[in-house]
Amino acid sequence: MGPRRARLWLSAAAIAGYLPTLGAPLRHWFDFAAFYTGGRLVFQASLLDPLAVVLLQVSSGLAPTPFVSPPFLALAYAPLTALPYDLAALLALLAMAAALVGGALLWADALGLPRRWALLGALAWGPASASVASGQIDTLALLLSGAAVRLLADGRRAAAGLAIALLAFKPQLTFGAGLGALRYLGRGGIVALLAGGAVLYALAAAAVGGDLGWPGRWVATLQSYSAADFAANGWQASSPVSLGLRAAIAVGDPVLAAVAVALGVSVAIAVAWWSLRRWSPASVAVDVAMWSAIGLVLSPHLWVYDATLLLPAIGALAAAARRAGWPATDRAILPLVFMAGALWPFGGFLGITLVPLAVVAIPLRLGLSGHMAALGAAGIVTLDSPS
Repeated sequence: MGPRRARLWLSAAAIAGYLPTLGAPLRHWFDFAAFYTGGRLVFQASLLDPLAVVLLQVSSGLAPTPFVSPPFLALAYAPLTALPYDLAALLALLAMAAALVGGALLWADALGLPRRWALLGALAWGPASASVASGQIDTLALLLSGAAVRLLADGRRAAAGLAIALLAFKPQLTFGAGLGALRYLGRGGIVALLAGGAVLYALAAAAVGGDLGWPGRWVATLQSYSAADFAANGWQASSPVSLGLRAAIAVGDPVLAAVAVALGVSVAIAVAWWSLRRWSPASVAVDVAMWSAIGLVLSPHLWVYDATLLLPAIGALAAAARRAGWPATDRAILPLVFMAGALWPFGGFLGITLVPLAVVAIPLRLGLSGHMAALGAAGIVTLDSPS
């Protein structure tokens, strides 16, 4: 596929991906209701009470969507609750779209990709447009991880540590990126990471009314909502583990359920092992991109929009393929991956999407391609940079 045709198809995918935003007001801005309601309940113990959250939503004419994020995130949405709901939702959507653009540009610079292609690819990536259109916050992870890589490149390890700490807003999505950056933080970065984590813990305690034992209640909230979430949205499962959990809930039989979970976990571990067994990253950026993808593979709860954080690994593979003269395998894989992302809405009719194949294929190809050496000059921070 030549550049002109690729640009055409990516542009079409981007336009199609954002068409649902036109109908978002009619659907009460989808998942934004959870965050807005969380903002209304800050400094109250009921923030971690799913029933209280749902009752408040229903009384306000919103769709019942429990708030299941770490409590400190509700503080960020509290100022928006001073605005009318529709205006607040629109501003949040624009902010997440801006985070997608900013994250794409940061990662483009880090991986040595042309900015225009990185931006077009990010806009065309179906899970990213799904995140923005549905009122979700996954694009913020793309921005924060890209910022952390840039800060490491600039030698600002303490600031990078704080950026990594902020990734705790969605730990089941971002733990891979955090692990990937950890070994590059140095002592100052680790101290900043721990300090940032302590501050976020205290803010979360304040958000739920001063309860320092909030993690126990938060986990209980997740457990109480998990089965209903998988029953309603399980077709969006996008990692081997989440597919196994979805199958376990569907089959009902305890033995078959255990087999389904074990199979999902085994596949995830196998993919991670095969991807990393000969891993020789050319830069910090490439390493963090790979670990971000590995985190998605291992995630126990990964919906379509969470695959937004696969973009750095897609970019790393594209950068490697570009410098290796575009091997035939990569010319085939990358269009198919974008096709899988674009076709995700059909999963609502089929009961499953193709996004899990992309989540598995990208780290495997990145780890086993053998042309990581072509990226030696691509990353802004090489592994042998002065510490």
